[in-house]
Parts: sequence; C-alpha cells; structure tokens
Amino acid sequence: MRKKRLMILTLASVMAISMAGCGSKKEASTTTSTTQNTTEATTTVTETTEPETTETEVSTESETTTESEAATEATTDNSEAADAENAANPNGETVDFNKYIETTEVDPPLWLVTDPESGNSMYLLGTMHALPSGVTGYPADLMDIYNACDSIAVELDVVSMQNDMGAQMALIQSMLYDDGTTIKDHLSEDTYEKMKDYFTSAGMYNPLLNQYNVGFWVNLCDELMLTKIDNLELSGTDAFFINKAKEDGKEVIEIETMAIQGNALTAYSDELADYLLSKSIDNAGDIEGYAEDLANLYNVWASGSGEIMEEVEKLEEDAEELPEDLKDDEEAYNKIMLTDRNHGMAEKASEYLKEGKNCLFMVGAAHYGGEEGVDNLLEDMGYTVEKIE
Repeated sequence: MRKKRLMILTLASVMAISMAGCGSKKEASTTTSTTQNTTEATTTVTETTEPETTETEVSTESETTTESEAATEATTDNSEAADAENAANPNGETVDFNKYIETTEVDPPLWLVTDPESGNSMYLLGTMHALPSGVTGYPADLMDIYNACDSIAVELDVVSMQNDMGAQMALIQSMLYDDGTTIKDHLSEDTYEKMKDYFTSAGMYNPLLNQYNVGFWVNLCDELMLTKIDNLELSGTDAFFINKAKEDGKEVIEIETMAIQGNALTAYSDELADYLLSKSIDNAGDIEGYAEDLANLYNVWASGSGEIMEEVEKLEEDAEELPEDLKDDEEAYNKIMLTDRNHGMAEKASEYLKEGKNCLFMVGAAHYGGEEGVDNLLEDMGYTVEKIE
C-alpha cells in the first residue's frame, strides 16, 4: 500500500482542512466538524442525487414480532457497554501514538543562512504539523533565536484561519467541482462505493460530499486515519510559534497563499487518487502501521535531523510498488506538492534576506533536504547555508 504517500501530507502540507481547528488537542470530532463545514459550504450548490432503493421483505405479523423480540433480547445485555464504548471511541479501534515515540524532548532541524554580499542572516526551522501530546517545549537555543527575532515566517497563519470561517469556507469551496460533474464521474464505481461505506461507518458521510473533488476525498480519508491515533495533536510547531508570536506582538508573515495550499491539497489526478483511496480502504485496519510510520518521521525530526526526506524514501521503499501507468501522475503530484512549493519558499527566504528582515523562517521539515530542498536551493542561489547541530 502507498500509505506513506498520504503520510507525506502530514509533513509537507499545512493540512489546512484539519488545521483549521489548530491550537487545540486533536479530538475525535475533527472529521465531523469538517463534514459540517462541507455541508455549509455547499448550501448554494444544486445537488441532484439518485434515490436509493431498498428491498423490503414481507413478513407475517407473528414473524415480525418474533424477530423484534429476538433482536431486543440479543441487544439488551450489551447495550450499555456498547453505548459507553462508542461514546469513548466513536471512530473504532485506535492506537496510542506514544507507543512508538522515542522522546518528547525535541531538537528540531535548524539552519543558518547568510547572504555573503550584505551579511544579512536568517534561521530556517523545519517544523512538524502534528506532534505527540507529550511535547511541551522547545530547546533553549531555538527559543533564544525566536526571542531575538522581530517576526516569524510560516506557510500559512493557521491560527487566524481557525477563527476565520470565511477563509475556511473559501478553501473548502475551492475543492468543489464546478463543471457539473460529481465525484462519481471521477472515481471508479468500486472505489466510490468503498469510500462511501467507509465514511458512512465513521458517521461522516453526507451526499453533499459527492460535490467535492478527488483531492478533498483523499485528504478527508487521511484526516479520518489521524483521528484514530490517540495522543496525537494537530497543533504542531507552526501553531505553537504563531500563538506565541501573537502573544508577544511579533509579526506573522505568510510565505504561501491559500491558493497555493489549496492547489497542493488537490494535486492528484483522478487515476492516482482512485488508486490511493482504494488501497487506503483496503488497509484501513492497519492503524498501528500508520501510527508507527508517522512516529518514525517524528523521531527523525525530534533528533534534529535535516534529512526527513531520507526517512520518507525509506518508507516508500517498503510500500507497494506503484503501477507503471501511474508513475507520471505521481511525479506531477510531487512537483506541485513539494518541488514547486520548495522553489517558492526559497524565493521568499531570499527576498526576506535581501530586505534584511529579522525573522525566523519555518516550513514543514519535508521541504528541506534533497537536491531541491529549500536549504539546498538557497545554496544554489549563492547563500551560505550552515546546519546547526
């Protein structure tokens, strides 16, 4: 299964759908809130749905009574226990993220970039958008760097987005099909039915979801998997520093736009999305494997390694081989999700350096490392880049 490809989203994108509620602990109701927002965002969309038909067997009065009594008797003894279990765990089986965490004392990857011409310098921080609930602080040297800065630069101000319903709706509405088609026209019938059943079993299916594109469905599927990991917080490094900057009166600079984020979140071709969704549902029961892979990425990040993408590549090696006819689709997706954005981020960092901005620049850790990582792109531009150990 290419579940690792979905994992990259947790690192490489701001997960704007999920993080619209950032700044607080992950709750099981996250996907329900997303579905509610989806419903609100489509109130102006004319929806045409095919009526579902059901077959009803004709029973005699005595047969109906007998079946009813049997059903009542079978459920009476277990109803209270079932209600309690559902209330505590509405999304089914979960796994404890802390089971795979090696440390909650983090030392995030950090680089110092210097412009040899002007002498201006700036620190680059690799962030994680989701963290174990036990992470409570950051190392003193990083906090000293933050305290000495006048501003921070982040992918998006997800804290402000949390309180901006208009921005949330604009993002969600950008994922609507506007050509008269529905998701049924873009997924195979088998994958659509599997997804519908999966969302229904999680209590989050709504016919209005059919109006949304394949990228939205992939992200919603990934979000649902995240809700099954206990002791995982979606308010990661970005949210921590954004909240602190606002408290301290520091400027929060947005490196990207909502349009860039939305484009990245929906960069899948129909064929690639169909494959990923189908494989995700086939392996939806492997929550432990999903949590362990995410924890491995966290452990590499927490150690201060700047080569997160090396760990991602290791995970990819263990994944099921992607069909040959989807290789170009994956390459196109990676270009939009990572490569193009890395170049844009490096350009912004260069701009801030030339302007002499005294800011701490932070983007997802997966945007560093590799030939086209932000740090290496800045070196190619002529800047001096030093990894802080």
